[in-house]
Amino acid sequence: MVITEIGGTVGDIEGLPFLEAIRQMRLDLGRGNVLYIHLTLVPYIRAAQEIKTKPTQHSVGRLREIGILPDIIICRTERPLTQEARDKISLFCNVDKEAVIEERDVRYSVYELPLVFLKQRLDQLIISSLALEAKKAEMAEWQEIMQRIKAPEAEVKIAVVGKYIHHQSAYESIYAALEHGGIANRAAVKVTRVESENIEKDG
Repeated sequence: MVITEIGGTVGDIEGLPFLEAIRQMRLDLGRGNVLYIHLTLVPYIRAAQEIKTKPTQHSVGRLREIGILPDIIICRTERPLTQEARDKISLFCNVDKEAVIEERDVRYSVYELPLVFLKQRLDQLIISSLALEAKKAEMAEWQEIMQRIKAPEAEVKIAVVGKYIHHQSAYESIYAALEHGGIANRAAVKVTRVESENIEKDG
C-alpha cells in the first residue's frame, strides 16, 4: 500500500509532472488498485451567507483535463455542507453522493479529523473501492487522545524563540512535538512566539 500526497493547487505548472505520474499509475496498476482523493476548499461567502461549490467544480474540471477523475472529494469548509451543496458537487464532479466528504473546521485539534471521517464512513468507502480486507476500526486509543486534548489536567507555558517565528509554517515540527508531549502528559501546552531579532535589539 502506497499513499502519495501531491500538494499545491491543481493547474500549477510545478505540480503537473506529479499529476501525470499518478494518471499513468492507474493505467499501469489497474483501476481497482488506484484511488484518487481530491481535497478541495469550499468557501463560505459571509456577505451572501452561502457556500460556494464553483471552486471545487473548477479544480475537478482541471483534473479531468489531464485525465484524472477523482473517486472521493474531501471538502474543506468552515460551515456544514448543505445537502444542496453535496448534491451539486456530486452531480457536477461526477462522484457518488457518499463520496463527498465534509472536512469542517475542528474545535480542538486536527487529531479530531480521523473520528470525523469515521462518522462519514470514509474508511469503508476506501476499503470498498480498493477491495481491501480490513477489520472494524478500533478507535478507543484515538478517542483517549482526544479526551486528553479536550480536558487536560495541567497547563504548561513554553516560549519558542526564532528568526521567522510569526510565519505560520515556521518551526511547525517543534510545535507538533510540544503538542505531542503535552498529550502524553495530559497537559495543555501554551506556546508564546518570540522574535529573536527583538531580543538582540532590546535584550
